[in-house]
Amino acid sequence: MTKIQIVPVIDIKDGRAVEAKAGKRDQYRGLRSNICNSSNPLDVANAYERLGFKEVYVADLDGILNSKPNLDLIRDISIRTGLSIMADIGIWSPDDVITLERVKPIIATETFSSLNMLEFPSDFILSLDTRNGELLCGMHLDLKDFMRIIGDSKKINEIILLDLARVGMLKGPNLRLCEYALRELPGKNIIYGGGIRDGRDLEDLSRVGIKKVLVGSAVHSGSIFSNF
Repeated sequence: MTKIQIVPVIDIKDGRAVEAKAGKRDQYRGLRSNICNSSNPLDVANAYERLGFKEVYVADLDGILNSKPNLDLIRDISIRTGLSIMADIGIWSPDDVITLERVKPIIATETFSSLNMLEFPSDFILSLDTRNGELLCGMHLDLKDFMRIIGDSKKINEIILLDLARVGMLKGPNLRLCEYALRELPGKNIIYGGGIRDGRDLEDLSRVGIKKVLVGSAVHSGSIFSNF
């Protein structure tokens, strides 16, 4: 059995949990799940905890798209569950870090405006947001160039590698992208997300060297029902 760590996902839009599909955010709809009959993000987090998960990834689309993050909601999850939380709320500020003191910030290339963001004063996780092999970044850097910039950084140790085209599509992970990132970023802890369907995909990801994955749809469908 693979030793890979599974981190379940909560995508929040308009204050409720939604189903992410290929990053087409205008088409996201309320969550339908075999493990939870509610789209309240706190209820979803509680369902994850009951299944034995220890950590959760939160993508706050209200923050990412409209700069109106659900800070109170994320704080409730951190206080009322025992889950560790990593969260992408769009642009983080030092005040947000104080408000969500038990939450690890994710700084994503999709909302990058300056490389100065890599000098964020607190610990953070960097998210490399990609679609079809291309880096999503407002600075017009390609994936290879960006990896070269961060490769020697001692501050950046944990990196999410996200293939948005595969998110929620259950079409399998992008193993080639994973292999490329692991080769270009030796020594970094790579967390992969996008397309994971079942245990066989987890085995494939573990085989290429991925030790931690983000999973949403496969947990809610019942294909993956607990941590390994």
